[in-house]
Amino acid sequence: MEFTSFPLKPMKKTKLSDSVAEELEKLIINNTLKEGDTLPSERELMSAFDVGRPSVREALMKLSQKGLVEIKSGEKTRVTKPCTQTLMNNVSGLAIGLLSQKDEKRQFEHLRQLFEIAIVREAALVRSEDDLKKLHAVLEQNKTHCQDYDAFVKSDIAFHRCIIDMIDNPMVSSLYESLISWLIMTRDPADYTPYHTQNYHEHVMIYTAIAKGIQTKQNNVCESI
Repeated sequence: MEFTSFPLKPMKKTKLSDSVAEELEKLIINNTLKEGDTLPSERELMSAFDVGRPSVREALMKLSQKGLVEIKSGEKTRVTKPCTQTLMNNVSGLAIGLLSQKDEKRQFEHLRQLFEIAIVREAALVRSEDDLKKLHAVLEQNKTHCQDYDAFVKSDIAFHRCIIDMIDNPMVSSLYESLISWLIMTRDPADYTPYHTQNYHEHVMIYTAIAKGIQTKQNNVCESI
């Protein structure tokens, strides 16, 4: 079989900045360049890769967006350790764009529900008495703000954040913070305020399940903030 029989497209030339970024990323991934190390100056990188200053700067910006380097004015660029928040920041614009579409927003809401179900089940297994006291205090705040959208949302987020703190996983906390902030940005207060009292009662069921130390059934936690 001849290769020419396939509908192949001509290969595109790789941008110089992409090539520079790729080579530097390899050095960081294989620990040739370690966290805290400083990169050579722009002039030295230009000489090493035989490229112009714009290509070097664009490459460093790409690495910065990935959380692999930190760029500060007047200082040498340093290798950094990427974290969950770096990932969330990079996909934030895409996520908000998706949430402007009805079907995608519904899917995000479903994702949030599944996420919270797993968190509540884990919290029910590991919570302490102090955890329950903190959660109950937040629940009481939630109860008093059912008619105030902003105050209710604040207490609602605090309620779920309190549950997340019980499982002591910073990555889960970061993912939840990002997910909720994206959803809230796209919500119309008029659509959600009428359901605050119902949401509060669902929070009571969540609190009760965690207090009993049992795994909560899905219909007890599928509530909307």
